[in-house]
Amino acid sequence: MKRYVITGSLGHIGKPLVQALVKAGNAVKVITSQPERVRDIEALGAEAAVGQVQDVAFLKEAFKGADAVYTMIPPIWQTSNWRASQNEVARNYTEAIKANGINYVVNLSSVGAHAENGVGPVSGLHDFEQLLNAVAGLHVKHLRPSSFYYNFLSQIGLIKQAGIMGSNYGDGEKIFLVHTNDIAAAAIEELLALDFNSHSVRYIFGDERSGQEVADVLGNAIGKELKWVTFSDQDQKNGLLQAGVPETHAAAFTEMGKALREGLMQADARKNKPTLSPTKLETFAKEFAQAFNA
Repeated sequence: MKRYVITGSLGHIGKPLVQALVKAGNAVKVITSQPERVRDIEALGAEAAVGQVQDVAFLKEAFKGADAVYTMIPPIWQTSNWRASQNEVARNYTEAIKANGINYVVNLSSVGAHAENGVGPVSGLHDFEQLLNAVAGLHVKHLRPSSFYYNFLSQIGLIKQAGIMGSNYGDGEKIFLVHTNDIAAAAIEELLALDFNSHSVRYIFGDERSGQEVADVLGNAIGKELKWVTFSDQDQKNGLLQAGVPETHAAAFTEMGKALREGLMQADARKNKPTLSPTKLETFAKEFAQAFNA
């Protein structure tokens, strides 16, 4: 039996991760900021640790006795400097790992984390990778998934209002895509095996499509003929701001789209393209249709 600490509560990746580790006979502690999730965590056979990842003393206590930790920087919406807030959490995780002599970490990073700058919110994940890589004696596997299929759910409003899909990417460079189930499967594999050494990267993606190909597949699933429109960076940012996205996040998301469009985001992934994971866009299209028609 091994002892695991899982950050990120019970999200699309965290929940199947906890279920698999518990099923394999391990002791699992789940960090959550929401007291109301304790019952759900305990129902899976895991222990809940309630606190904030901005609290380094809490993390040091929560990581005690762990053989391995799964790290992810959660969404941070209340901030005037997103990267600085990500870096705060990254430093806290790193300090807790060092304080407890943790040997193994599986870290949820992202495609684009090879780049120090110019990739929006992923620049903060680059910083975290570098911090972990510098910890003496730590074995860390950085998972770098591509863009989530679920991100397209945010397009439902645009489809219903304007009959189109779009962003400031989608033409030229095709986009790598992945289902969170496949990310969870990769994380489970790495955490159960713990056979990686030093620091290394694992890319995870299941499909590769242009914006118009995405629009064709998802449009077919909902019975609509859709056009993918590639917005200018300024129009993309303005649209996000009008939708209520904070300035620091709107600027970062726009930068990430630009990095996708121009090739920076996926440059290293193209050099190290993995075997594609099982879930294709057509499979997700069924989930998309259910959400669209709900």
